[in-house]
Amino acid sequence: MKYLSLLVFVLLSACNRTSPSERSKDRTVQVHLHYGKYSDVNTFDSTLVKDLIPGTVKIPFSFTNQEQEMILAKAESLDFFSYPDTLRRKPNVFVYPDLGPETIRLKNGNREVTVVSFWSVDDYYLKYFDGFQQLEKIINDIVMAKPEYKALPPQKGVYL
Repeated sequence: MKYLSLLVFVLLSACNRTSPSERSKDRTVQVHLHYGKYSDVNTFDSTLVKDLIPGTVKIPFSFTNQEQEMILAKAESLDFFSYPDTLRRKPNVFVYPDLGPETIRLKNGNREVTVVSFWSVDDYYLKYFDGFQQLEKIINDIVMAKPEYKALPPQKGVYL
């Protein structure tokens, strides 16, 4: 009986180690968010590009461990690592001005995903589009709150 209890304990411990909430003990995440015409947050390359319209400015950039944890927690709550690679636009829909697709690429340990999204997303992808926007918003909110971003010059125009 003592050995049976030990066997059950070992099996339960092994199951707990592979639970979805503990997919990765590494809580760091690399992020590449491309949005708008030229705006880009890329911690793979440690850079941030702000579109000044006209022109751009590029600076060294990274997230703190706490900021990475916030981004990763949001991605995991959305199950973002299982999203399709493209959230396609509705057929025969044209967007003006078309700033192109937005892309979010995340890497955490051995998990990596790149999701490309278009405005006026097809109905099939609506369930993913909301999550995509939530993740994009948390990343942008963190970026815009950082002193190095606040020190950048403001945009001078808009795209028409």
